[in-house]
Amino acid sequence: MKKGDLRRAQILQASEKLFYLQGYESTSVDQILQALHLSKGGFYHHFESKEALLWAICEERASSCAQAIAKAVADCPGGASARINAMFDKNGLWRQDQTDFLGLLIRVGYRGGNLTLRERLKSRLYQLCLPIVDTIVADGVDSGEFLTPYPHGAGSLVLQLGLSFTDEIARLLAEEGPPDTARILEYLELYRYAVEQVLGAPFGSIDLYQMRYMADLCVHIWQKHLR
Repeated sequence: MKKGDLRRAQILQASEKLFYLQGYESTSVDQILQALHLSKGGFYHHFESKEALLWAICEERASSCAQAIAKAVADCPGGASARINAMFDKNGLWRQDQTDFLGLLIRVGYRGGNLTLRERLKSRLYQLCLPIVDTIVADGVDSGEFLTPYPHGAGSLVLQLGLSFTDEIARLLAEEGPPDTARILEYLELYRYAVEQVLGAPFGSIDLYQMRYMADLCVHIWQKHLR
């Protein structure tokens, strides 16, 4: 790794840790500089602002999610429905190793009202993951597993549904008080059913996320970062 790339990675790592510990709004650029023993010139050489730094963290997380999804799909031995489930279940944004980032995203993007941040993140995830979803849908249509009359648009709709689900759950978690797990699971069932309808998949073949896992994950995020 080049020296400049290494320094950039160090800034991202240190900043992300401070954002998790102190909160994004409570962390100043000066505190980041102190943690790294870095000059302002050294910081602004890589990032023009604290907001640009936060977006760079989101960009890395989006890339990480897309890579995890691609690996999960490639490693899945089942058919198209199984690969759709593998794409979502514990391999997208809602993963155990993403809970700190999800807490940060909900505090800044949803409680803090940073619409630009969350829309840019969704747009980037859509861009990275659409080729994966389109390939799965095409294979499912070819094999007869999916009976959608709109094979060329179904992948896009499935992905948009997944991102919309993230929006809904993040908004629920951003509310005051403990998460309403019953509503979370109701949304999960609704989106699961909607994805099946878009794909023309057999009833019950799409899971998206395991219900118990999703409920436990949301409680964990709230307890650690949001209460």
